[in-house]
Amino acid sequence: MPPRNKTTIGKGLLDKNGGLALALGCFVIVLVCLVMGLRLDAKSLAVNLLAGFVCTAISIPIAIWIIDRYLKYAARRRWSRVDTLTYRAIATHLRDSAVEILIGMDVLNDLRPMADIQEGREKPDPKAIKGLAALAKLLRAVPNPASNDLSDKAIECYKASRWDLDQLCESLLPRVIEYSDEQDLIDSLIGLDAIRRTVHNSMIGHEQAVTGGVFCHLPELVDAIAQVYGALLNHWNPAS
Repeated sequence: MPPRNKTTIGKGLLDKNGGLALALGCFVIVLVCLVMGLRLDAKSLAVNLLAGFVCTAISIPIAIWIIDRYLKYAARRRWSRVDTLTYRAIATHLRDSAVEILIGMDVLNDLRPMADIQEGREKPDPKAIKGLAALAKLLRAVPNPASNDLSDKAIECYKASRWDLDQLCESLLPRVIEYSDEQDLIDSLIGLDAIRRTVHNSMIGHEQAVTGGVFCHLPELVDAIAQVYGALLNHWNPAS
């Protein structure tokens, strides 16, 4: 480590000593004023001090309450400008990621959930929840879910839906957290992000050591998608 410059050390000591001197000076001034006030009119000084403390005790909570309400109002105004656009974007990415899983897992041999899931692409629709539940049920009914072949297919599905999942968790989730106070939607998106990371980690493990265990997370991923969709419906205004 290079030696410290004497000028730098001197400035540091000067700043420190200057701060101590300023604090000490303020204390002395307050003390002198207090002594003089007590000698001149102790009663008036006590009344003024008490009034000052009461005003401070009342004004600070009121100011905090007003500022807090204003900040919440401003946040709601900002969210009102982007809420419908955000809801539609979330619905689109949820639908597309689920469809990639349904199409990519050809072992399912059943595309009946597709119609209901498609209903919720452009805007949130309760039919999509029914389709997602059916898809999760089909995935859980597949035999031998830990097989390597199924994991290979699951990896392809994940890669096909990865862009949509990334948009949900890396772009739309921060927007919802920043502008919205809709905690159920935030929590469900965070849950989806956690499952997405689990699938991604299991995919890496399978690709490096052929461990299997990727496909078994797909039903959990679909469940997480359905939970986000359910939270989305709680805030969707059909007139939007």
